[in-house]
Amino acid sequence: MVDFMEKWLPTYIRRDLAVLFCGINPGRVSATAGYHYANPANLFWRGLFEGGLTPRKLLPEETSSLLDYNYGITDLVSRPTRSSTELREDDYATGAAHFVQMIQTYRPRVICFNGITAFRHATGQKKEAVTLGLQPEQAFGTDDWKGSYVFVIPSTSGANASFTREERIAKFGELSVFLRRKDWHPLPDPQK
Repeated sequence: MVDFMEKWLPTYIRRDLAVLFCGINPGRVSATAGYHYANPANLFWRGLFEGGLTPRKLLPEETSSLLDYNYGITDLVSRPTRSSTELREDDYATGAAHFVQMIQTYRPRVICFNGITAFRHATGQKKEAVTLGLQPEQAFGTDDWKGSYVFVIPSTSGANASFTREERIAKFGELSVFLRRKDWHPLPDPQK
């Protein structure tokens, strides 16, 4: 049997996605299962549905179907660990360099960081205070592209005790509202 640390999760991405979701790194349960956010204690799939971003609660086995909604998914660091506390500074540095290159190639409209830690390491803002939700400036731009809008949600991990379930799921709803405002939402507007 292959050890979970030898398994790597795929990135689902294509050019000009409405949202690219980015976590820190795969945990043991997800790496073992081979799907993003496979741990039943993780609120990611529930948050997408209850936040109005998908028409039903998708299963981790349906990760690739995120592309059907013009969403993608990746991790800042590919290396699976039992806990993100096992990641080293060079894991983050290498992951951030690859991430920026990927963003500048595929140019998602919005990057939604699942957790403040992923946001900090991707942007290099390691000490500054971070406000959740839509960030004030676009990021990762090039000479011919303004960059992606950046949205930060609290980590959906079951280990995140800093925010309630309701607070974490509410941020998905805020992202949904932003997508509607920009006319990038993949689902019909229930208000119309």
